[in-house]
Amino acid sequence: MGIAIDTNLYLLCSLINVSYKKISTDYSGMSIDEILEKEKEAGNVQAEQFDKEVLNNPAKLIQLLQLKNPANKFAILSNLNESDLDDLLPLLSQEDMAIGLNYFTKEKILNLVQELPKNQLVIYTLQMFSPEQIMMMMPNEEMNKVLQSTEMKEMKGLEQTMLQILKPEILAQMIEAATGEKAKGVGEIGLDGKPKFDKAALLQQLMEMDDDQFQESLLSIPETNKQFFMLGMVKEKPQILTLFSADAYTKMMNDKKEKADLVKYANVIEGEQLVKMMQHLPKELTAVVLTQIDTDKFTEVLMKNFRDVLGQIVAC
Repeated sequence: MGIAIDTNLYLLCSLINVSYKKISTDYSGMSIDEILEKEKEAGNVQAEQFDKEVLNNPAKLIQLLQLKNPANKFAILSNLNESDLDDLLPLLSQEDMAIGLNYFTKEKILNLVQELPKNQLVIYTLQMFSPEQIMMMMPNEEMNKVLQSTEMKEMKGLEQTMLQILKPEILAQMIEAATGEKAKGVGEIGLDGKPKFDKAALLQQLMEMDDDQFQESLLSIPETNKQFFMLGMVKEKPQILTLFSADAYTKMMNDKKEKADLVKYANVIEGEQLVKMMQHLPKELTAVVLTQIDTDKFTEVLMKNFRDVLGQIVAC
């Protein structure tokens, strides 16, 4: 079955030296290959030269098949198999592939971005939320998981530095939670009814703890203070953001952003990852997305890999 697209019949007539009347009547409904075969049998020299003159000339092919027309692109793309369409996806820009996310539900987009490499997910999330906003929305259990991670053990020096931002009463609370004993830096109750604190002594006790006990002490930081504590470390070492779970990020997006926002910022995702996401579309919608492909690139691919498809196009 031929591929019906809006071709430039007058140009075809000129290229193979056949009248418009003959093309539109005698050859009506025939594919370009069938027309050429008929003309070759009749001794038409220009028809013999068609492959060389047109199928090897991108400019003429674009003009003949009117490939700048998205409807024509779609008609051709619809006749390719799913594997061929997937192979064409990398030819799209990141912006064009991101637009393709409009064909997914919000839930599906969130499922797809959850599968991104963590560094890509973080880059994407940072388009929608600042580090401050991220940490203010980060659940306590998520922060605790990160604070207990092997990666954070290797950043003990940074954690100890960030202890400076905490109030001494919180430092005392951390020590008592980890050791079960009263902190040494807590003095007698003053006239104001509050105990006096020796912050330097409290910090020293925390720094002398072994790794496991130190990490245990961090868990007892009150949630709001812990968010600021983590934020300070994130500003020094942004890679810490990759230690939080994908679920934490997609929940933020689900709670605070609309589908339009998820699509809008997806152009920062690497092309290779966007291709994987687009491969979840049905074949017909993949073809729709691919109509955005650059016409010159599309023509080049057709000439190189799909000459048989070009021959099936009906002159109409």
